[in-house]
Amino acid sequence: ECNCDARGSVANACGPRGQCLCHSNYAGLRCDHCAPGYYGYPSCSPCRCSPHGSHHSACEPTAGQCECLTGFTGQQCDRCLSGAYSFPY
Repeated sequence: ECNCDARGSVANACGPRGQCLCHSNYAGLRCDHCAPGYYGYPSCSPCRCSPHGSHHSACEPTAGQCECLTGFTGQQCDRCLSGAYSFPY
């Protein structure tokens, strides 16, 4: 039995190695966690990290905090830290 997660998988069917077919925002053998670039399982919302203020498009998988570059703040790294200015450049 595949035991694919009903929220994250396209169907309760899997390949010969047990991999379920996941929706684009889900990952894992059973599609039971968020794919990179998404957070907050089971909803798996997009991270939306700022391309100007963060290191990459993936965020922390539970709370969705992006990894900010120096001088940036906010969940999506889309604001200047206090004392900094001229976002995004």
